[in-house]
Amino acid sequence: MSKELRQILLKRSRLNDKGQATVEYLIVGVLLMAILVGLGAIANRLQEGLFIEHAIQSASHAAGSNTMGTIGDVLLY
Repeated sequence: MSKELRQILLKRSRLNDKGQATVEYLIVGVLLMAILVGLGAIANRLQEGLFIEHAIQSASHAAGSNTMGTIGDVLLY
């Protein structure tokens, strides 16, 4: 292989490495942005109290007239 051909191939491989790094940074950047947007959405819902509302609604359906009897049975077992 001639010296000129080696230099051309070496130059091309260096250019490919730079392009690959750019693509990797782009992918990581997009993923980080997606994570930040998701965390922002969760923080917004926490401030609105949406999760607490769901927990209260679920708890109100779970507590019924038989709840005290069930708790007594469990504790006396």
